[in-house]
Amino acid sequence: MSESVPPVPLVPLPQRLAPAGEGTLRLGARPRVAVPSTELFGLGEVVAGLLGRMHGVDPSVQAGGEAELRLVLAPEVPGAAELAPARGVDPLDRETGSAGSRECHELVVTADGATVTASSAEGLFRGAVAFCQLLARDGSAGGLTAPGVRVLDGPALRWRGLSLDVVRRFFSVEQVKKVVDLLALYRFNVLHLHLTDSQAWRLEIAGRPELTDPANWPGGDGSRNGDGPQFYGRDDYREIVAYAAARFVTVVPEIDMPGHALAAVRARPELAGADEPPHPLLPFLDPRAPATPGFVADVLRELAELTPGPFLHIGGDEAVGMPPELYAAFTARALELVRATGKRAVAWQEAARSGALTPADLAQCWIGSDHAFDAEAARELAPAEYHPLIDLVARSFEGAAQDVPAAVAAGAPVLATPSSVLYLDRRYAEDSLLAEQTARRAQVGFADYEPRTSRELFGWRPETLAEIPPGARLAGVEAAIWCETVTGFDDLAFLLLPRLPGISEKAWTPQATGWTDYRSRVSAHARWWERLGWEGYYRSADVFGAAGAGRP
Repeated sequence: MSESVPPVPLVPLPQRLAPAGEGTLRLGARPRVAVPSTELFGLGEVVAGLLGRMHGVDPSVQAGGEAELRLVLAPEVPGAAELAPARGVDPLDRETGSAGSRECHELVVTADGATVTASSAEGLFRGAVAFCQLLARDGSAGGLTAPGVRVLDGPALRWRGLSLDVVRRFFSVEQVKKVVDLLALYRFNVLHLHLTDSQAWRLEIAGRPELTDPANWPGGDGSRNGDGPQFYGRDDYREIVAYAAARFVTVVPEIDMPGHALAAVRARPELAGADEPPHPLLPFLDPRAPATPGFVADVLRELAELTPGPFLHIGGDEAVGMPPELYAAFTARALELVRATGKRAVAWQEAARSGALTPADLAQCWIGSDHAFDAEAARELAPAEYHPLIDLVARSFEGAAQDVPAAVAAGAPVLATPSSVLYLDRRYAEDSLLAEQTARRAQVGFADYEPRTSRELFGWRPETLAEIPPGARLAGVEAAIWCETVTGFDDLAFLLLPRLPGISEKAWTPQATGWTDYRSRVSAHARWWERLGWEGYYRSADVFGAAGAGRP
């Protein structure tokens, strides 16, 4: 920040923040949002909707003219040369320009109004979201106010995402939209949907209704969430994709294979081939089975047709007990099939063991430096019939240390999701301000991970992650939320907030930021979470306690 400004609750912190003259902008109950043209009226409506939900006002949208918030397209953003350039892989895979330049924006707030200037609609949206965060309720006179500031900003990393597990706990279309709203508020631009796993298959595939039939899922519909189908129909999926795109969030769908395939194999037993699996709970898609190649090709082709974004995720993790030569053959073929659709492939780090990754593919690192599998401890806790399964899992982790270096050697960019700091199903170590939530920590979150405080999970930088080797091309950062312990939307809120905004700051803001300053900014956001439907957030004593300026 170049000059001293009053404290503002901006998260992530912008690259440049300075005063913009004297005076304060005051907004009434009907603020106007002016877009550059009628073609961008939809953008104005999205901005007005967010402004209204966060602050309880009723904005109107117009093309051009005088307004309290003006969105202005320009060939170049004033002062953009001062910004640190963005690094990593663009989730829209644009050949011209970069995600960094698209998202760059200037926001100037004076007593006369606020103006966002950018070279793209995406940049205008990022600046408008910053404006929404600057507004506060004026307790004395009513209405909203914003301080006079100039924000000049753009991202550090091009890929900033969240992987959402909708298999272990299904989330409705409306609930996924709430996740998108949260991502948009914090400048994330990727929603990675984990759509299939051993427990269920959550995406309709034309002509294959058996995949989404709960009768073929190991737990039936035991992970039911609300009424109605517990999977996304094709139109449901399109609705999510379109809603996300309107908020500049790209959906990256994942079909996890060849392991994590129990639900698929129960629906289509012929996919497992003639051999017995290494354990009844660990079938895999056998590339030698006559039915498998066509099945995989059909699923990926349909997924590509449904997904306008340029990336498809093929999973590839924890193919426990699968012979290495079969795993390599399957993964190599799956990567080829993705490329044949015209898309780029993303896969978990184990895909490097296939030897088939190329510089066009992304390898997603997930095994954290503290994620050692303790087979002896697992045997002590598990019944004897599970001990062979534990041995298989232990062997699958033996090669983990070589995965990411092998991907780097193949030239594949690495997407950072190490469990050490980016898995948000980790339990909280600090108390909540609510005794009921403090007690609930023992049920919500994965028991095998060491609990950590929100402050500890803020203490990292993308460029110093132990899991990313020297020489790696860092694609970006993606948090992950796995839902084995999640029983409903409130549990999701419990685990995501207040920790997810801190990850956005690591991915967006190039300069290092301190915990004390961050806490003072993010603690002011709780009222917005409540307005956006995230009332179940964890009332962390780290964030909202007496040492901060928290909201209980």
